[in-house]
Amino acid sequence: MKRIIFSLLFLLSLSVLVAQESESVISADRPGMATGVDIMPFKKVQFETGFQWDYSDATSAIILPTAMLRVGLSDFAELRLQYDGILAENSSAPWSYAVEPLTIGTKIRMLEGGRYLPAVSFMANLAIPSTTELAQSMHVAPSLYLLFQNDITDWFNVGYNVGVEWNGIDATPATFLAVCLGFGITDNLGAFLESYNYFTRYDLSTGKTAVETNLDFGFNYIVHPRIQLDLYASFNCQAPKSYSNIGLGIAWLIN
Repeated sequence: MKRIIFSLLFLLSLSVLVAQESESVISADRPGMATGVDIMPFKKVQFETGFQWDYSDATSAIILPTAMLRVGLSDFAELRLQYDGILAENSSAPWSYAVEPLTIGTKIRMLEGGRYLPAVSFMANLAIPSTTELAQSMHVAPSLYLLFQNDITDWFNVGYNVGVEWNGIDATPATFLAVCLGFGITDNLGAFLESYNYFTRYDLSTGKTAVETNLDFGFNYIVHPRIQLDLYASFNCQAPKSYSNIGLGIAWLIN
């Protein structure tokens, strides 16, 4: 009788562990510029980090690290903290290290979506300058976004973002638009192709709005239900030789 009870308890414990593992499947916001609609589960913590090499007008910069911490505050909202450090060439020194403004924000699920309706989330960030080093903005810089996603099939989805971003220096924000095509190649391997674009102030002298158009693509591989690796590259469509980047990273869902 004791053996039977022990066996039943063992099977019950195993089923609970399997259920917990299946519920804790990672969903990372990196590596693309477009942000997904998924919210961190309640009381879960996820760390996303990596490094990126940038080439711009014959100068180089390495973002090391690019790091984000995501914390599930409820079933529909998460807290986001982002830190980026930049090792860059400049005119005064061959290489110098600077810290980007610390960014604190939240993502809130607004609509689950369905067969024809997209899933919708709202994201708000606030960049807070901490030093006067390279790449620091002068004032706090907010940014606001609406995030959408349509699951077309079980292996293909379309995500799209629209938002406004302040840089902390100019009072006029830039409009941000992104469209991301996501492909599930296998259960663990995915790929994406994305266009992200910035529209800045209308110039009275030229009668035009400044437009920056970029394209990026990459792969992500889930090596464990809670660990994802990624590799990506990006370039400016208007002048590919003036700006491009390549990077890799990891996301870890902490139980």
